[in-house]
Amino acid sequence: MAIANDNVITRMLRGKVGNVIFRRIGKKTIASKAHDYSKQKWSKAQIENRKRFGKASLKVNKKLRDDPELKKKYKKLAKGNQNANNVAMSDYLRPPVINEINVKNYKGQKGNTIRVGAKDKYFIAGVIVMILNAQGIEVESGMAVEMPFSGSGVWVYKSMEDNPCWKGGRVVVRVADLPGNVVTGVLALDGT
Repeated sequence: MAIANDNVITRMLRGKVGNVIFRRIGKKTIASKAHDYSKQKWSKAQIENRKRFGKASLKVNKKLRDDPELKKKYKKLAKGNQNANNVAMSDYLRPPVINEINVKNYKGQKGNTIRVGAKDKYFIAGVIVMILNAQGIEVESGMAVEMPFSGSGVWVYKSMEDNPCWKGGRVVVRVADLPGNVVTGVLALDGT
């Protein structure tokens, strides 16, 4: 691998020239030997991962092209040789995680709270809480609010309706991140 710093000849080169690949990382142009994958035998898992990565790349590039503000957010998070696309790809390939759904303060009354612990590598776009009664009918749903200290990862939903048939019901939580990954968690309301 060769690194060209501010070389007039290689400064604008990108892509493959002969058996050499030129890449721009930060303010450096890097030249490396092109790898020959023509005889490579890919496992099923590798093939699936390549498809997933390709799909992610198309989605992320389109999203960043269509949303300059989002690109700026990711650019601020870039470190070292990363760029906005690298950071966005990393975010896309790692969905958010629900750590906790806490219903101990929910007793089927208006004003009761449900606490959700959720985290993402970079940003959580929103946390939606849906409450179902014992018959499986939706009583209410809405957005949870993150606790005041920024980036806490603790979200609280305050119920807006009385739910007399709450025992035997469920709480469904959906957490979304900026790239559009959504994870769902379900917890039974058993009254204990």
